[in-house]
Amino acid sequence: MKKACRKSLVRVAALAVSVVASAAMTGAGWAQNSRGSIADNDGIFIDSKTFEILDGKAKGDVAAQIRSLGALELGGGAIIFRSGGKLYIVPGALLAPERQASLDEEVGPIRIEYVPPKNSAHQHIYELVKEHRALESLRQIYSAFRLPENLYVKTLGCDGVPNAYFFRENDRPTIRICYEYLEQVENNLPQQTTPSGVTAHEALVGQLLFAFSHEMGHAVYDIFDIAVFGRQEDAADQFATYVLLQFGGERAHRLIKGAAWSYKGVMKNFKEQAQVTTSLAAFSSDHGLPQQRFYNLACTAYGYDPKIFEEVLDDDILPQHRAKVCKYEYSNLRYAVKKMITPHIDRAQEQKVLNTNWLQSIWKGAPGQ
Repeated sequence: MKKACRKSLVRVAALAVSVVASAAMTGAGWAQNSRGSIADNDGIFIDSKTFEILDGKAKGDVAAQIRSLGALELGGGAIIFRSGGKLYIVPGALLAPERQASLDEEVGPIRIEYVPPKNSAHQHIYELVKEHRALESLRQIYSAFRLPENLYVKTLGCDGVPNAYFFRENDRPTIRICYEYLEQVENNLPQQTTPSGVTAHEALVGQLLFAFSHEMGHAVYDIFDIAVFGRQEDAADQFATYVLLQFGGERAHRLIKGAAWSYKGVMKNFKEQAQVTTSLAAFSSDHGLPQQRFYNLACTAYGYDPKIFEEVLDDDILPQHRAKVCKYEYSNLRYAVKKMITPHIDRAQEQKVLNTNWLQSIWKGAPGQ
């Protein structure tokens, strides 16, 4: 495409809107001052640096240009305004109360945001999660929860710390997933299918779903004011493991194996060293040791279905003395979930979620696919 033609298309598609639909303006309380109207196939472009308003006119097949540029229809018009050195646009549809209520119903109480990274090195991770709609998929997985307040989920830069965590940000329950953590996961994926049959894609999806579900566990305990005996980090791990297992059969098997991939390094060193040394500070953490978290994951899975997860015994992963109590451990977990969490779940929507193959839906086109 020639440069001049491209410039003309950008002018039309970037902000090809009327200044405001009068009804939307009135509802928002803006002063009305008509500057005329925009002709068919005409557009305007506002330079975000100089704030110069330029007119443009599309040439050729406008419908094709709209498709190629990914232009969005703005039902109800839009407000474009400047504040300081920045430009803002508000779709007119968001200004109508009845439309906003409709949008809330469509989106649900889990609100997602991909925050642009502060570190340019994370730009590719930012673009990947947006392209593959990772947060949209995670929102759908938890769409069965009847949350009494909005839960905010963000991907963002965390100043070099690879982490994911839940807290109340300005009293709003919020899950933050750091680009540093996502980069760490990506960098440690297996280059090829492992001897135990874990693909790169399974390791990616299993780890991401387990980490998000862990933070979702914290959110569920907080939002529904559920009492937790013992360390909440252990309870969040149990919640995450339980969620992955509910997909059942081979899907649960693959998700759990993918989630367990994050412990591969520490468990390899653990088995190869006759004597294991751990700093005293590690025992004071509110998180269990990686080895403990791995064995808890393996035991819960084995307790869920000893046949599907029999490899944890065949491969000498789970000691026999622990394996004997795993069925009892899982039954306790299942009872707690049924008693404290299930009443907050839409069972019909839950079934729809469980019938979806999330191994294929999350991060389509990831390594190994």
